[in-house]
Amino acid sequence: MKQQQFLHLACVEQWTYDEISKKIGVDRKNFKIWWEELKPERDHITQIRTLYNRKKFKKVKFPEFYEWVQNHPKQCHYCDITEEMIKELLESGKLETKRIKTRGKKLELERQEPNEPYDNLDNLVWSCYFCNSSKSDVFSPGEFKEIGEVIKGIWKERLKK
Repeated sequence: MKQQQFLHLACVEQWTYDEISKKIGVDRKNFKIWWEELKPERDHITQIRTLYNRKKFKKVKFPEFYEWVQNHPKQCHYCDITEEMIKELLESGKLETKRIKTRGKKLELERQEPNEPYDNLDNLVWSCYFCNSSKSDVFSPGEFKEIGEVIKGIWKERLKK
């Protein structure tokens, strides 16, 4: 519990070690050990921070965005595919695209209304590359949710085979 508190305060809130030590009542000497032990969790937070920085949020602070990520299931809002399912399709050869080197392996942050800023967290959803690119700014979120049902059926069939 204290280790997770340390990690959150250090990596998400970006408190100093002195501040963290006072807050959780643990000597700073423990932090070096915890820092190494919690590397996978730190890497996960770093990935989220990289996405946050790439999207250039202006009004939303990182802890708020991090909370949003933690509370939203990592599956496409439109077709329900997950990154694990994408990986399975790629590894089995049931999904091939020349774009896979740059996009397609991971879910993307999608603005349902494309002209809204990323700072509007209520407008954000996870989307697979295929739905995100196809929706573009042509379809409304509701319209593309219908299209997503068709895509969902295709993924389901490919995963069965």
